[in-house]
Amino acid sequence: MKTYAPDWAIKHRQKGTQIIKIRSNYYLYKISSRWDKKKKRAVKVTEEYLGKITPGGLIKPKHKRAVEVLQHLTVKEYGASHFTSTIAQPIQELLKKHFPDEWETILVFAVERLFHASPMKNVTYYFNSSHLSDIYHLAQVSPKNLSDLLFSLGRNRGKLCEFMKTFVVGVDFAVIDLTHVFSLSENIISSTLGHNSEKNYTPQVNLTLIFSLDKQQPVFYRIVPGSISDVSVIPATLRESGVKKAVVIGDKGFHSANNTEFLEQQLLEYILPIKRNDSRIDYAPISGADRKGFGDYFLFEERCIWHYEKKLENNRRIILFLDEKLKAEEEKDFLTHVNEQKLALDEFYQKQFTLGTIAVLTNTPYTPERVYELLKSRIEIEVLFDTLKNTLHADRTYMRDDTHLEGWMFINFIALLLYYLIYNLLVDKKLLKKYSPKDVLLHMSRVNKIQAGEKWYISEIPKTTRMLAEKMEIELHIT
Repeated sequence: MKTYAPDWAIKHRQKGTQIIKIRSNYYLYKISSRWDKKKKRAVKVTEEYLGKITPGGLIKPKHKRAVEVLQHLTVKEYGASHFTSTIAQPIQELLKKHFPDEWETILVFAVERLFHASPMKNVTYYFNSSHLSDIYHLAQVSPKNLSDLLFSLGRNRGKLCEFMKTFVVGVDFAVIDLTHVFSLSENIISSTLGHNSEKNYTPQVNLTLIFSLDKQQPVFYRIVPGSISDVSVIPATLRESGVKKAVVIGDKGFHSANNTEFLEQQLLEYILPIKRNDSRIDYAPISGADRKGFGDYFLFEERCIWHYEKKLENNRRIILFLDEKLKAEEEKDFLTHVNEQKLALDEFYQKQFTLGTIAVLTNTPYTPERVYELLKSRIEIEVLFDTLKNTLHADRTYMRDDTHLEGWMFINFIALLLYYLIYNLLVDKKLLKKYSPKDVLLHMSRVNKIQAGEKWYISEIPKTTRMLAEKMEIELHIT
């Protein structure tokens, strides 16, 4: 049946379409024909609804309008990028000062290392799909540009040191430690078959890091050949960094007569845990239930720590600490093994007075309480190495040579600085027990910004993200 329509409707009718009037409205449909074998003639087939015709034009179906809107939308990660770029202002200003032409690329590369542990080949993708691309317009993040950047940074170690020394100023206490970085490149001369605690003999270089106890952040790094032992790199690293007051805080595997003598020859202070069976430790004063054998006690994190010390030659002291809570835990564990007949009760009687104790050898002038605080601060540098390996995945590298490796480690050093900005903010807000820096970035990354036409809008903020932002006093609104 022919539909009579006004001119404003007819102009939308093209070949293969039909206008149908329903009540007082006009609708456009796509049609075709097919041969009907039974009727032996062509019949009309209505294929698709194209929209409602109005004097103002054709209104397409709602689902088509939605698709067209989505096709013209731009969605970018916003929350994590906005948050990180905001708290990174102090680092950004220092990068501007020391690297005026490359600072944006350095910062973007470091941020993507922190967010995604991104290799060079993926930085462009992450950058273009985030708010960072709208903040740092001059960043050059193609793989070739990033490779050139690493080479430029790596060949100027002096410039890198100048930047790092700005974090050394005002450091009262610094802890120095070393970890290994595996390298699978044949062109890295400093990479050798060094020994490490994991018994992995992949060619490696050693990374020396200095951690500031008062600033609670890394302040300096140095790469040394994998064959060089731990203790021998310390004096040169301290000289290069300019650190004036450092305490070498080792683990139980670090202490040895040679290491102790070497540190004393270099006039370095140390706090070195020693094994419980060390012959220099005298357990007689604490062999009874009476606590008078100890010199005194102090409270550490609401735990009672008893202690006494024994003076040795060359200004050395052995300080023995007793942690009551640790003692109870170790006694329970030991007696559980006795009940399971894995250990004899006589063994418990022999070791009962050593349970819950921590002994250290030190040449520092500090009180036992301060020595204990510094000893426990070693946990911070263990967190640092854990971040380096498990968050940044920087313990393996495919850099082509030593120069690129130097630049690569500097980018990871900047990423560590960013990590510790978040870490210390969590400490300040008393949120560290519930959230890690990676948790914060994950929650913040759920906030996107959306461009529709020429305008940008912030996406819905998930409840958990909004609550975290409020606790950390973070603004997520687009300005």
